[in-house]
Amino acid sequence: MFSTPGVSFDSLRSSHRGIIGIISMGDMGSGIARLLVAHRYAVITNCTGRSSDTINRANQAGAHLVTSDQDLLHADLILSIVPPRDAYATAERIVFAVSSSSSDLKEHKTLYFADLNAVSPATVRSISSILPTSPSSSTSSPNFTIKFIDGAILGGPPSLASSIPVGRPIPPHRRPPSSDSPPPEWNKPSIPTSGPHDFSSIFSEEPNHLPVVLNAKHISPDIGAASGLKMTFASLSKGYAAIAVQAATTARNLGVLDHLKSSLREIMGEAAENKFEKAVTGMAPKAGRWVREMEEIAATHQVDGGLEPTIFLGAAEVFRTVAEDTVLGEEKIGKRNRGTTAEDVGAAITEGLLEKKRKGSGEEKKEEWTSEPETAPGHLSSS
Repeated sequence: MFSTPGVSFDSLRSSHRGIIGIISMGDMGSGIARLLVAHRYAVITNCTGRSSDTINRANQAGAHLVTSDQDLLHADLILSIVPPRDAYATAERIVFAVSSSSSDLKEHKTLYFADLNAVSPATVRSISSILPTSPSSSTSSPNFTIKFIDGAILGGPPSLASSIPVGRPIPPHRRPPSSDSPPPEWNKPSIPTSGPHDFSSIFSEEPNHLPVVLNAKHISPDIGAASGLKMTFASLSKGYAAIAVQAATTARNLGVLDHLKSSLREIMGEAAENKFEKAVTGMAPKAGRWVREMEEIAATHQVDGGLEPTIFLGAAEVFRTVAEDTVLGEEKIGKRNRGTTAEDVGAAITEGLLEKKRKGSGEEKKEEWTSEPETAPGHLSSS
């Protein structure tokens, strides 16, 4: 594994606006890392035990690879950007790192920790509760304080605007751009935050710079508000994707998928057809992580809305089927083989469900779905 040899955190701090740790370097995490590096923030990350793809994304984003979570404590801010199922465990990693860190780090150290994951308000409140948010809250590290920021990411990973050509990966020496160079234009997601702390509190010399770079907006003093916004937003976007996947699969099996798409275009406009196609074809590489996100959404509507969780637990099962029972679960962003059209998504899901049914019915039965209707309830078959 490549790591930055002899990282001097003092040197990083003197040559950059600040040090920001990111856990972990998925597509979103590496995109945000690249954005921060382009604006003269030093990014550090711990890729120990991670895949070569993760390490490559970190290197290409210009991040400095450290070898322990204790090293991440040198950051001014840690961004947690992980699959929803790992959000709580990631916070626990930082708590453990604090409790086992060297004494020099414990002395008067304040660290900001922002959870930007797709989790419910209840989950983010539980994460907040385990962090040493005041010197007296942790007997093992009495001088270490973590200031918690509830956050969310609405939209896709940051990318250079299409009018600006994407250059080569940032070189290993990670030289900060000249302050005289005009900053490139970026397409950015929106990052709402909430709670008693926000990004403008971190760097006193330029309090508004980081919020502008991250396109962050503080929406409430209450922990849970930003996560709640994410959950309700994803209800409409990813919840729609679950419905669209079912509609595409069933329409394809009925032989009316083309008619469904043309009807969307004729009655609701071309944008509706494009939204449908994009929702169906874009979900495959993300289906596995969306299972837990749908469960977190269900919990949000139940706990904070007083509503039944049924709809989004059903959506979780749609994505679980895609991830676990079909070849679509093997798809990777940027390395697509199947499911690039709504027709093929429907075909792949049907193939997977047929195979699952065949295995479940036993080899001796060899049952298959057919287009023939089953015997109606209350009627005997001709045999």
